[in-house]
Amino acid sequence: MLHHYSDILGYLDLHNAAPADLVLQDCDLVLGCLSCSKECPVQNLSYGQTKEFNCEHCHSKLSILAESTRFQYIQPRTNKIGQSQYNTVRDPAVQKGKPLPEKGTCKHYKQSHRWLRFPCCGRAYPCDVCHDEDQDHPMELATRMICGYCAKEQPYGNGKSCISCGSMMTRGARSSHWEGGLGCRNKVKMSRNDRQKYVNTNKTVSRKAASEKK
Repeated sequence: MLHHYSDILGYLDLHNAAPADLVLQDCDLVLGCLSCSKECPVQNLSYGQTKEFNCEHCHSKLSILAESTRFQYIQPRTNKIGQSQYNTVRDPAVQKGKPLPEKGTCKHYKQSHRWLRFPCCGRAYPCDVCHDEDQDHPMELATRMICGYCAKEQPYGNGKSCISCGSMMTRGARSSHWEGGLGCRNKVKMSRNDRQKYVNTNKTVSRKAASEKK
């Protein structure tokens, strides 16, 4: 089922077979109206063209756009019995109530104590770089995350504490003087013991210099 946060139509478990190109104009699609929750059939949809129509039930204006479709191969995992698993991949390192390896950090982000679950493959990685190093498909933005302290999976939220253990999964810069590490010093946040806080505060400015600034 396609929706705003996922563009995956579904999964095919194939054996001695290969998928063919999708002819969109020959497909019969069913759209769900967000106003009345009724379903409406759609036909003759073309790539790159927005199709607009009215709901058959509440007459709300609906629109759909399909830029492209493609098949993506997902490497199957084999269990002890020898069967393939195509569902959402559950890493054995993720055990609820126990910390993740390295508390969710990685070599790319030392202050991020969480794993992100990417909807493109269903796997969890500490960051997008770790995902790209292990996978060969385009990365899609993660919509869920796993706490590095208690392994609680939850909706993605930046700068929020874990809904289970209350731990902060991300940490900002330790120094409040520097704004984003760009070297711009904020004198309001500086310590009064910092020698740079009051530099040039009482400096005498000549009338000529003041008039030139104006």
